[in-house]
Amino acid sequence: MKKVFTAKVLVLTLAAVGFYASVAQADIASATALQAQNGVLAGYRRLLPLDGGSNFRDLGGYPTLSGKTVRRGLLFRSAAPSSLTAQDEHYLAQFGFESVMDLRSSEEIALFPNRWAEHAGLHYYKHDYAISSLIPAQSGENPQPINLAESYPGIALSLQPQLRQYFTLLAEGKAPIMLNCSAGQDRTGITSALLLSVLGVPPQLVVEDYLLSSDFRRPSVERGNVDLAAAAKTNAFAAMMTSYSQTEVTHAAPLVTADGTPYLEFALRQIEQEYGSVEGFLTKKVGITPEQLARIRALYLQ
Repeated sequence: MKKVFTAKVLVLTLAAVGFYASVAQADIASATALQAQNGVLAGYRRLLPLDGGSNFRDLGGYPTLSGKTVRRGLLFRSAAPSSLTAQDEHYLAQFGFESVMDLRSSEEIALFPNRWAEHAGLHYYKHDYAISSLIPAQSGENPQPINLAESYPGIALSLQPQLRQYFTLLAEGKAPIMLNCSAGQDRTGITSALLLSVLGVPPQLVVEDYLLSSDFRRPSVERGNVDLAAAAKTNAFAAMMTSYSQTEVTHAAPLVTADGTPYLEFALRQIEQEYGSVEGFLTKKVGITPEQLARIRALYLQ
């Protein structure tokens, strides 16, 4: 009797998985049909043409080691979209966006809220944490630059709750989905690199995508018209931005060390040493199952 009950449970579970998989595929198919109808994918190569956007780009189009290609129009990465214009939001509506995964701290979100997600009625996901847990505050008139080469492995580990949520959303087909932090280069860069690695994009292209942030960022747009000096009195992120306001005025700094090593490589190297691979890190440390990773490949590769 117990075996029969277990078998019935298994059948029901498999049926539920099939049902949700079908729903996810239908939602994605609906979005891709809308994109085809509007012809939006033909209007850019990688960076979306947004007046108030910074580093808002498509992760699709990369070839994989298995001979497949990452699907376009489903996986996006960006800096905080807090300066998007009404025209930008109208343009983005043609993509059929489903979700936003925001990697920023509570202070960053309070300072630069994502009004686009609210206006468009998108599913908005975040994890509350203090910016000081990621970047310790510095006092004095001349704060020392953050050593990104040393910080990157720690950033990857600190993102575990967000990574768990993001990869779960991907497996559930909550796409098109946009991933962002404040500049769209460090936290977003690491997370995007993990995703492209799981999808089988060659390592050199994973790093190349990471380095594009230096070309695609618009620091002045990211700062918007917020009075940082006033906000710094109560907001730790505003205080940090005020301290470093002169380091990036119009152009983003290259994401490499003095000898040309991309910062991303320090995080990927640490993951490789401790967990064997990106997939090992996601399954052993983050809590993503092999079945979820297989589902992600099925949904976002063609």
